[in-house]
Amino acid sequence: MKDVSAKLFREEYQVNSEQQADHVLHKLIERHEPLAVLPHDRAEEFTSALLAANRAKHWLIIDELVPAAGNLRLAHGAPFFSIGRYEGVFVGFQSRLLERIDFEGYGALRIAYPEQFYYLQRRNFFRVTVAPGDIGTVELQRRGAKPLYGQCHDISVNGMRLLVPAALDYALTSGEYVPLVRFSLEDIELAVEAEVRYVGTLRDTRARQPMRQVGIQFLNMAPGFEQRLQSYVQRRDRELLREARR
Repeated sequence: MKDVSAKLFREEYQVNSEQQADHVLHKLIERHEPLAVLPHDRAEEFTSALLAANRAKHWLIIDELVPAAGNLRLAHGAPFFSIGRYEGVFVGFQSRLLERIDFEGYGALRIAYPEQFYYLQRRNFFRVTVAPGDIGTVELQRRGAKPLYGQCHDISVNGMRLLVPAALDYALTSGEYVPLVRFSLEDIELAVEAEVRYVGTLRDTRARQPMRQVGIQFLNMAPGFEQRLQSYVQRRDRELLREARR
């Protein structure tokens, strides 16, 4: 949920309708949807569930956190983030602990009713296969190693999966920082930093330079970069849906 929280809590995703916010909260309660709770530093993530909501009295009630150590992280009233899912939408709010209570025979937390709610469609995190010719050769510039050149298989607003030849000097490793990823998207050149999140096994090891699948996460995206990717991913998603219905 850290990736979601980094994107969700922005002014552009704020929802000003109290009626809509109340509706979603009560649906989360009815469906017993899990709630991710992240302390303000977002260094850890805990699990809870929304149990009750009362706007008039300015509180929500959530289940005690799992693992239980999370309850202590909230004990001094420090703000925290909560994220749930409702009908394909990430729902988020910020709150603080008011008190620990007993609710229907079990331990629970009464928290402040949020001043603001945020909604983010999950399609912003969809990963779509790219159409032939949409994305050119992807260049990975590495520190202390020769660059690698691969082909993108699928892409989301947050990253891409691609096939690259096995490095002949230093192998790619999960967690490696890539200072420059450069590629063209529909003839527009884009550049961004990235981190390697996944390195697959070698394919066809009998080949002169076997290929491997690599997943990367984009870092420090410029607004223009992110907007262009979001536009492409949403349009490509609609294209794939239309193709599937034929």
